Amino acid sequence: MNAIDIIVANESEMPAAQRFYESLGYGGAAIAPSDFVVLAKAHDKIVGIGRLSQEQNLLWLRGMQVALQFQRQGIGTNILRRLDQEIGDRWCCCLPHDYLVSFYRQAGFEPVTTNLQVALHARLAGYRSRGLTVVAMVREARSLGAGQP
Repeated sequence: MNAIDIIVANESEMPAAQRFYESLGYGGAAIAPSDFVVLAKAHDKIVGIGRLSQEQNLLWLRGMQVALQFQRQGIGTNILRRLDQEIGDRWCCCLPHDYLVSFYRQAGFEPVTTNLQVALHARLAGYRSRGLTVVAMVREARSLGAGQP
């Protein structure tokens, strides 16, 4: 396996990160300037990505992607670990494909089906209406006073 570096993207890397998403056919929203983006790089080439976005008063983990030829090598797990560090004690949500539930549990996310925040419920319904088999997952806040939004 090639040496893979897990780094926090800087502003100059955002266009390449967006092109990486596009090369994989990722249909999510474009990277926002305020997003926290983690890249996996092999010899300065992006091979994986994940990000945190603050939207509609919620913290979202989104856009986890690893190039096909680099999957099943622990790269996604390493990206998730770095994002987990950034999430810290905060509440966070994500909408992964149903077969990835155990993957996101590594970072403390658990499936939820009731009492969803309006924005989370709306995005979940939108994805499912497009035929995507996704589940809502939430990582609860880990400290007193940092409760659910």
